[in-house]
Amino acid sequence: MGIYRFIDSLIRRFVALGRGNSITSPSGEVNPALRDRVRGRRQQQPLTLPSPQGEGICFCLLLGLAIAGCTTPQANPDRPEEHLVTVQANQLWQPSRISVNYSNIIHCVATGQWSDSFAKYGAAGNPEIMKNHLGVSAPACGLLMRIGNDTNMVYFIGQETNVVAGGSGELKFRNNFSLSSGMSGELKVRVTVATDTDGDGISDYEEIHTWKTNPLRVDSDGDGFSDLEEINDRLYRPTVAADSAQ
Repeated sequence: MGIYRFIDSLIRRFVALGRGNSITSPSGEVNPALRDRVRGRRQQQPLTLPSPQGEGICFCLLLGLAIAGCTTPQANPDRPEEHLVTVQANQLWQPSRISVNYSNIIHCVATGQWSDSFAKYGAAGNPEIMKNHLGVSAPACGLLMRIGNDTNMVYFIGQETNVVAGGSGELKFRNNFSLSSGMSGELKVRVTVATDTDGDGISDYEEIHTWKTNPLRVDSDGDGFSDLEEINDRLYRPTVAADSAQ
C-alpha cells in the first residue's frame, strides 16, 4: 500500500500547486491576490501561467518516475533452455535464431571437427597460428561467435566457455578462417542463454540452485568481495594441506 499512498500524496500536492498558480478558483471566481500580483509585475516581466497540457506532461513524468523508483527487480529461477546450433566449416557468419540481451550469460559447448587441406581441428582451432582479422585474436580454425551485426563484439568460443553479452541481438557463429577453400566438416554447439539480474557474471539460475547466493546482490555476504570473485577463488585456488601451511 505504500506506493499507492505515495502516488496519492503526489497527486494532491500537484493539484494544490496548480490551484495556487491559477488566477481563477475552481468555481471560476477571480483570485484577487494573484490578480494584484500579476498587475504589479506586468510592467516588469510577463507572468507565464502553466497550461493544462504542460501540467499533464509534468504529472505523467512525476508519476512515471515514482513508479519506476518503487519497482523491485525479479530474479529468474528457471533452468535456461538449451539450443543446438550446427556451424559449417566453409561458411561465413551463420545465424542461430538465438537472441540475447545485454548482460545475459551465454554458455557454449562445442563438439565435432572441421578440417582444411593440412589437418583436422576441433573448436579450439590451431593454437600455433593466431588470426586477428575479425576483431579478436584467436587461433586459426577456432570457433568464433558474434552478437548481432556488431563487428566489434566478436568472441573466441573454443570448446567451452561462458560469455557475458556486451550487447543485444542474434548470436552468429563461424570458423576463424581466412579462405574457405579446402575447409570441410561441422561443429555442434550447445548454447544456453541465462538471465543475470544483478550483473555479477553469474546467472540467476546458478546463484539460486548451485551457489546459494543472492541473485539480486553482486556481493551477497557484504564482505567486499563479489560473488564471482569468491566462486572463482573456490573453484580455481589450489588446495593446500593444513599441516603443510607455515
